[in-house]
Amino acid sequence: LCKSNTLIVFPERLLVYHAGTGRTVFLGALKVTTIFIATFFCAVLGPTYFYAENEPPWVSITVILSGIIPMISVIYITSPFVTYIHLRLPPFVRNSPELLKRFTKTLPRDAQIDVTTMNVLGKPRVARMKIQDLAAANERFGLVNYVRDTRAIDGRRRWWMGRAVRQFGVHGGKGSVVGGEAWKDVQAAIAKRGEKGVRVNTSS
Repeated sequence: LCKSNTLIVFPERLLVYHAGTGRTVFLGALKVTTIFIATFFCAVLGPTYFYAENEPPWVSITVILSGIIPMISVIYITSPFVTYIHLRLPPFVRNSPELLKRFTKTLPRDAQIDVTTMNVLGKPRVARMKIQDLAAANERFGLVNYVRDTRAIDGRRRWWMGRAVRQFGVHGGKGSVVGGEAWKDVQAAIAKRGEKGVRVNTSS
């Protein structure tokens, strides 16, 4: 109970989309595995073939590339993969499912979401943004279906922090609240923004 003795039904960060535990664990393990394989091929097998007297130099290069290429491919394919999406709720809608439905049906322009992806090592990374900052897209051969303009964010970030996540892939999964309606409402809000002709930076 809160101080006003009003029961808090929903948390401040409401889970509205979940890609699925199985897929998330598999992709995280795949990333780590390909990194270990690439390291082994580059640090052990490559030098072994390079210094072998009976092997030509191109063999060691081929071995190293056979470890690096799968790692780069996996990172390229999985980096936009979205594992969770949380909708940030104002206090007045957290006490009632009915108020929550009204809120998601008429999301304000400054409504915020937390989009969770995975970094190279499979560690979760969270990008907080306004819903109006997202736009539908079709990039990376369909792997990316949402993008945002990160030029202003990157301009404020320290160099060692890397670039902000710009591309997101939301595929399958399911909505986790009110029969999935909350996530559908978020999708509708993003689509409505696209219909108004809002453009984002689509450069890599």
